[in-house]
Amino acid sequence: MTDPEKTEHSGASYSETAYRSDALPSQAPLSDPGGFARALEGLNFVERLPTGSYAGLDIDVDPDVVEHFQDRARGEMNLVGPPWDHRAKPNNLIKTRWELVLLFATCMTDRIIFGIFAFSCVVTFLISIFVVDFVLALKLNSWPILGLLSLHLFFRYPFKWLLERYPEIIVRDLGCGFFRTAGKIKFRTYWGKETFEAPFIEFDPYIAYHVQPNGPVSYKLVLRHRYRGRQTEVATVPQGRKIELYAVWDQLQRYMDVSQPLPDIPALEAYRSLDPTTAAYDAAGKRGRPADYWVTLDLDWWKREGYPEHMKKIAEFPWDSLEDKMEDSVPNLREAAMA
Repeated sequence: MTDPEKTEHSGASYSETAYRSDALPSQAPLSDPGGFARALEGLNFVERLPTGSYAGLDIDVDPDVVEHFQDRARGEMNLVGPPWDHRAKPNNLIKTRWELVLLFATCMTDRIIFGIFAFSCVVTFLISIFVVDFVLALKLNSWPILGLLSLHLFFRYPFKWLLERYPEIIVRDLGCGFFRTAGKIKFRTYWGKETFEAPFIEFDPYIAYHVQPNGPVSYKLVLRHRYRGRQTEVATVPQGRKIELYAVWDQLQRYMDVSQPLPDIPALEAYRSLDPTTAAYDAAGKRGRPADYWVTLDLDWWKREGYPEHMKKIAEFPWDSLEDKMEDSVPNLREAAMA
């Protein structure tokens, strides 16, 4: 695992534009487009989420994330692309021609999907034995079985190794992401290759829904620039997991808020001592965990008890009770917002 002390990100200082929930400046009011135009533009918006008040519940702590983090810490896996650290959360774009390849690779390496394919091949082989003789059945079915196994091993090992060491093959770095020390967001616009950058405090968070072509509904967390209308999607979840988007927003806010310590998640554990607010928080004993908590965490216990209990807290937290401090910063936010 890369030692953050030896990288160029060996320290952090906060700029004047950094986001501070305890010192929100007065901002310009929204221009109210009128009820009809607002309803049309925000057609899929379900609700606007509060800003500046936190539950302290993180989302990037599922067992797979912890397991991958521990593998990297043991030197068994390298970081893919620029790391999410105490200064920035990069948001690189996967090149379009690689999206289908990665989707196929995911299917081939997923244990459940691969198991279904393998089971189908074996069943086909057994049926073929009764339809034709054993030798012919072996000839007809050996190639599909060997091909499936070869694809699984290829995507699980050489392909994975290649992407971990040379991520620039599949991603385009436009310098986009969430920048904690600067308090800025930068993302690629929907059209073309241009980017849009603005202060974090000028974005309003909305949960929107999207109906898939085959029927199921998904929900997504969208950040919309209140003065320019530009928006970026942060996360998408299936219909039954909408509650997770509240934790996504809670975690992202605390990452951007320099008056708060970094979220206590595996990806950021190595950088806690490099962020001034977080270092002071930990030095005061407020974290209540050892410095290598995620590195040494009992993964079996986390899968069996810790993570289910954590997700239960997210599901049961009264998210609608959080105060929206942004309404004190923007005079007519409640009246003129999209939802």
